[in-house]
Amino acid sequence: KQWYQRRVRGTGGLVAGLTGAAVTAPSEKFLQMSGPLMMGFGAVFAATIATSFMGPSGAMGKGVYALAVYGGVVLFSALLLYQTQQVVRTCERMPSHQAYDPIVMSTGIYMSTVNLFVRILSILSGQKRK
Repeated sequence: KQWYQRRVRGTGGLVAGLTGAAVTAPSEKFLQMSGPLMMGFGAVFAATIATSFMGPSGAMGKGVYALAVYGGVVLFSALLLYQTQQVVRTCERMPSHQAYDPIVMSTGIYMSTVNLFVRILSILSGQKRK
């Protein structure tokens, strides 16, 4: 039970810090990251698929696995910044006569949080085995 709580706290702290940074950022600079985010998605997706075909014992397999796990943490952290600023911008600029659906807007943030948790769980579980 304690190993689980450590990973949940780590993910919660990371998400809270990134969300706070995105909300309090003076400009909308995180909204300009859509191009690099898509390139990162391609690299992490390819690395995740490649880990299925490469053995974890070789140097190439370990490198691809590290790209999939650590690159995923960086990617989903950046995606969380992007999505949070997108929600804030939408809330600020939404005309009052239009309906705003916070559930739909927050689904991406929730999925990024779940993906961060899975990556952190994978990283810390790997450290426990050593």
